[in-house]
Amino acid sequence: MIPRKALLSWLTFAFIFTAIAALPAQAQNARARSATDYYNRGNERQKQRDLDGAIEDYTFAITFDSQFAPAWNNRGVARYLKGELELAVADYAKAIELKPDYAEAWNNRGNARYDQGEVDGAISDFDEAIRLNPRYAVAFHSRGNARHAKKDIDGAVSDYNRAIELNANFALVYHNRGNARREKGDLEGALADFSQAIKLSPRRAVSWAYRGIVRLWLGKDEEAERDFTECLKLDPGLKPSLDARINDVRQRRAAIGQQRGGR
Repeated sequence: MIPRKALLSWLTFAFIFTAIAALPAQAQNARARSATDYYNRGNERQKQRDLDGAIEDYTFAITFDSQFAPAWNNRGVARYLKGELELAVADYAKAIELKPDYAEAWNNRGNARYDQGEVDGAISDFDEAIRLNPRYAVAFHSRGNARHAKKDIDGAVSDYNRAIELNANFALVYHNRGNARREKGDLEGALADFSQAIKLSPRRAVSWAYRGIVRLWLGKDEEAERDFTECLKLDPGLKPSLDARINDVRQRRAAIGQQRGGR
């Protein structure tokens, strides 16, 4: 029979040993909870456009869990929104390093690289995002914008078409496809796209402006004027650039009319 004193000593040792062994796991769980808590608060702050607060929270999340890829990605988003493109690219790159199949991070890095003027690098990132997620409408739209910037209008329209197939309510894609179609000379197609963009997002002033410009080219002056009025009601600050564009179209229309009249 084990003496009572020896038994108590053994039980005490076993309890202490078990508690010590559990400490690393408990600490790890506590760190994980802290990382998640900061990450979630960072998301809320970012929704409220408190970008500095969001960056602070994502940084705390990363401090607690350096392998937390979404925290790196979302800190990149906050930095991107602040215009800190180099820092954003670095955060997205870390998210990709930790999670190579993170399509959203590839797309986000592509957008930051695009804004830095690295259009080919951006397209490479968008290609990878689409490879990882072939139904990622946002990545098709992003690649369409980059192709448009490279004057690959047909490629841009193809990407915009695919984005719309995947998300028929993506207002900005209609607007951008309208611009691409306008540049191709497909004014009726552009008019339809700007009208759909306005239907889906009626408070985007620039869509009213561009539809008005297309209508002006088509000789629908009264309808164009109504679009310009609505545009300036939504954003009076667009007046100088809009007036310049209107004057340019009218001058070019007049020049085309004179050329035709001289034949």
